[in-house]
Amino acid sequence: MNEIYEISILGKVVWNLHSLNNEGSVGNVTEPRTVILANGAKTDGISGEMLKHIHVEKMWELENDKNKLCEACKILEPARADKSKDVKSKDSAITAVQQALKDCKICDIHGFLVQKPTVARPSTIEFGWALGIPEIYRDVHIHARHAIGEKETNEGEDKSSQMVYHRPTRSGTYAIVSLFQPWRIGLNNVNLKYEINDEERKLRYQLALKAYQSMFLRTDGAMTTTRLPHTENFEGIIVISRTNYPAPVISPLNNNYKEEMNKIRDATKSIDVIEFSSLSDFVNKINGISQENLYKL
Repeated sequence: MNEIYEISILGKVVWNLHSLNNEGSVGNVTEPRTVILANGAKTDGISGEMLKHIHVEKMWELENDKNKLCEACKILEPARADKSKDVKSKDSAITAVQQALKDCKICDIHGFLVQKPTVARPSTIEFGWALGIPEIYRDVHIHARHAIGEKETNEGEDKSSQMVYHRPTRSGTYAIVSLFQPWRIGLNNVNLKYEINDEERKLRYQLALKAYQSMFLRTDGAMTTTRLPHTENFEGIIVISRTNYPAPVISPLNNNYKEEMNKIRDATKSIDVIEFSSLSDFVNKINGISQENLYKL
């Protein structure tokens, strides 16, 4: 049986000199994200919200026909289906979700919340935090903004527009976990019926997979205008469930995650485990599963 039920992507990516996600700024100092692991260790983190946002933007960029997106998603408005007059005019949760799924690929893949009629459609894609595997190397750099030729005013006063500010960079290996549920593409979660045909479901599946490829081939995020990450490598495993068995997720924080997943495969007989050793290998392995059919209830 070669249908795809669920996919989990687990791996380690090496990013150098990035500032993809930050806690905020205090004065002229930008603070990086810090998270605490179960053993009490502090490490660097990139939130699942940021990674999901990157995937949405890649889907938008890769979609050639923006008319297959709702009016909100055409301009990457985060409210999504809640901004659709056609959706909000419906008198039931079933018909509201039905309209949203038919109208928009991004709403289908990444989920939405409609206030009236009140209904939520969960995302088919989930991301955990990207967690730095110690040691993550951090530094804060001092920069200054200068204007040309305004050292003095006519009154002889020193009136410079120079501004000193501090920006962080981090380098290291990050653990990535993501779950994709292709069986739910096009599925109305209120009446559990598919609202689009199998051909359209597969096109949306392929678009989501391309967005996965793109987000690791060039990772966008905070401060990439001056801190575009030096992506060095991405290696890990793609776990595929071909029956109605949830795809397992084991963090690459566990050095033995690949071995553990292979043991689970052997014990359950319900999953396939595909290893990839580089960015190009990841792209090729994703291409290999992009032509397969999707599981359907």
